[in-house]
Amino acid sequence: MSDIRVKGFEDISFWREDEVGLIVIRSSSTGRIRKQTLDELMMAISTASIDSSVESIAITGQNELFANELVGWDKPGEMLNSLRALASIVYSVEKPLYAIVNGDAIDIGYELALLCDTVISSPEVKLGFNREYMFAMAGSLTSSRFSRTEVKNALEGINCDYIFESTNLLGESKSLIQENSSFKMVLKRKNRMRYIRETLGEEHLAILSRLNEENTQDVTKSKEKGVRN
Repeated sequence: MSDIRVKGFEDISFWREDEVGLIVIRSSSTGRIRKQTLDELMMAISTASIDSSVESIAITGQNELFANELVGWDKPGEMLNSLRALASIVYSVEKPLYAIVNGDAIDIGYELALLCDTVISSPEVKLGFNREYMFAMAGSLTSSRFSRTEVKNALEGINCDYIFESTNLLGESKSLIQENSSFKMVLKRKNRMRYIRETLGEEHLAILSRLNEENTQDVTKSKEKGVRN
């Protein structure tokens, strides 16, 4: 991949470093991402997957941030379609996928990391799901690989696969990727995520149910306010 392919993208950057296709999420200063981020991630992963010079794909964040929140649910149908498409693309990619978590990955950020074959983190990073979070990208399936999924500092083998110091996180990660990548990782992902379509369907029905309930409550409150006035 080359830098010219970044033209037209706003929420991510991506390029090739040696044989690694590096995709960088450009989240907000608080770790927020949006539907466009999901769509651009999907396009970048698709591009890297057919680039013969790329042997592995890694997703990381910008300026010590990964992702913590997905915003912009004004059109839930379109958002759910993007979530489903991104998760499906990740499932189908025939190259090893890595998450290099250089900042807190909470809720949607942790779900994104868990879609990858290997989660690499620095020790000060927080990983996991808040209690009220509703899975949206097969997190109810992919989170079973680790024993702890509540929000905690990164712990190797507990909520991530590897931990490297933040001072050389990218360099150590690249060395690991070059040494460990194999097609066996792809086969393990496909086996681990073989029920992804059913899982996404169940998660998205639950999200729609909550959104409908919230809309009903908003209408009721509005009517009650009108009566009082």
